[in-house]
Amino acid sequence: QRAQQRFVAINCGAIPLNLLESELFGYERGAFTGAVAEKRGLFEVANHGTIFLDEISEMDQSLQVKLLRVIQEKRFQRIGGTEEIATDVRIVTSTNRNLSQEVLEGRFRKDLFYRINVIKIQIPPLRERPEDIPLLSHFFLTKYSKEFNKAMTGISPRVMSVFLHYRWDGNVRELENVVEHAVAMAESEEISLSDLPEHLVNAASGFESGAAIKPFDEAKRQFERQYVERALEKCHGNIAEAARLTSIPRQNIYEKIKKYGIDPNLFR
Repeated sequence: QRAQQRFVAINCGAIPLNLLESELFGYERGAFTGAVAEKRGLFEVANHGTIFLDEISEMDQSLQVKLLRVIQEKRFQRIGGTEEIATDVRIVTSTNRNLSQEVLEGRFRKDLFYRINVIKIQIPPLRERPEDIPLLSHFFLTKYSKEFNKAMTGISPRVMSVFLHYRWDGNVRELENVVEHAVAMAESEEISLSDLPEHLVNAASGFESGAAIKPFDEAKRQFERQYVERALEKCHGNIAEAARLTSIPRQNIYEKIKKYGIDPNLFR
């Protein structure tokens, strides 16, 4: 029911405490030096819609108390105001920390944790879902090719192998930054190893010199997936042409695309 209503987002870790409070709840004219006009807060702007509190674990505990009251009472006051304002919002939060541990260590309020922990979506680290890496890589390749006005057509198999072996401690954001860097530096239509940041190039040397031997079935699946993706890259997502190029029957290509969750549209 809220899908067509206002969606507002704020990063709780990127804004100082005093500014974050005014962003969330707004303020009255004259509430403090520089408050020359009334300002509506995000809880007011997002009424009947959704507010997304990114990195909520970074929120100061004094502000956590005020947020808890808004969630429970569905009412708040602007800074410097006396009138209570009703708000009816869906609250979505995110964090890259273990909030249960933060509660145990006294850095996050237990009562607020239980109020926001209604429907939990746990997203595993990128290294635990390597099947997403080629899809995300090509998505970012397309995005930054357009932004930098470059006719990039693909990612070399060697680079993709590095991507699949790398730990990605920074998860999707780190992958996006690496692809952006590579597109900016690339001098050909395909991202090559020399286009990557230095730490990825160094990591590649380690993978190639001392990589552990994988079980045969796992190595076969990895090769098969990369082979099909490489063929689709060369054929710009044309499955019939990829079948001719690889001498694999078209039906088998379709089965492998379905098996590995490959989206041919990403290569077009």
